[in-house]
Amino acid sequence: MWMYPGPAQQQGRSYGRGCVAVVTGASRGLGRELTLELLRRQVSVIAVARTAETLDAMRGEALAQSSGSAMYIPCPADITTEQGVWRVEACLAQSGLVLMALINNAGMLEPVAPVARVQHPWDPAATSALADWRKHFELNLFAPMELSRRLLPTLRATNGRIINISSGAASYPYHGWGAYCTSKAALDMLTATIAAEEPSVTTVSVSPGAIDTDMQTYIREKARDVMRADEFEKFENMYLEGKLLHPSTPAFVIARIALEAPRSMSGHVYKWDDPTLARFRSHQDAMFSPVMEVVPAPAPDEAAFPPEMMFDDYQ
Repeated sequence: MWMYPGPAQQQGRSYGRGCVAVVTGASRGLGRELTLELLRRQVSVIAVARTAETLDAMRGEALAQSSGSAMYIPCPADITTEQGVWRVEACLAQSGLVLMALINNAGMLEPVAPVARVQHPWDPAATSALADWRKHFELNLFAPMELSRRLLPTLRATNGRIINISSGAASYPYHGWGAYCTSKAALDMLTATIAAEEPSVTTVSVSPGAIDTDMQTYIREKARDVMRADEFEKFENMYLEGKLLHPSTPAFVIARIALEAPRSMSGHVYKWDDPTLARFRSHQDAMFSPVMEVVPAPAPDEAAFPPEMMFDDYQ
């Protein structure tokens, strides 16, 4: 594992010395912008993605955006596996920082096909329908659930926050998006359930809107023959008309929610541009919002980390 401290001479809004957030899917799209936004706010980031190469590629930009003592901590891990989740826990334990937020951002759209034919129609070698759905749910639902479960003891101690990245598809059945719509709806219910069970942790779902990421490219290139014409044209026209959001726009709001959301928001699902979130969209207020009171995290229980997995391949 590598830790890259940001330039100490930079000044900016501080949320507490020694704080860290975990961001999954951190090397691209919304996750990348969330990582950069948090670093700008002097919050260190454990950036989780499948490959070390993609995380290392953004090191320069991450350092340029960081402030004060914030550190960029790449954590290559496949969070759909037990070893991947151990990696995230080990990166956190080794950092020695206080966890204030977990942002479950990693996700996938595919398989895109009607429920009766859940198989990639352009790929004759595609796996079975059930295998495709299982792979999808491992990333979109079970990984956020398991990461949340494993980090809850620390988040309870710090009165931290869990932010689950939702979608408008959680409440609208797009033709051919059965897996995605279902997993995002389930993720929203997971948010509500954790909020009900964990009153000391603020848990929120946020939909970032239609953003210009690889998912939109996938829709335009792969989904035309699967989706309903009017639904496909909506996304295509947003791209052609330049109406897709740059991911930095909702990232600004979501990062602030991850750092500042009050308990009253817990268990709810929001669109990034919801009128009730106006204060999180204000750049002026961002400089004067209350600083979070940091409660020191408990010392990690070494018994919870298999010694052979703690640090050997995290260096």
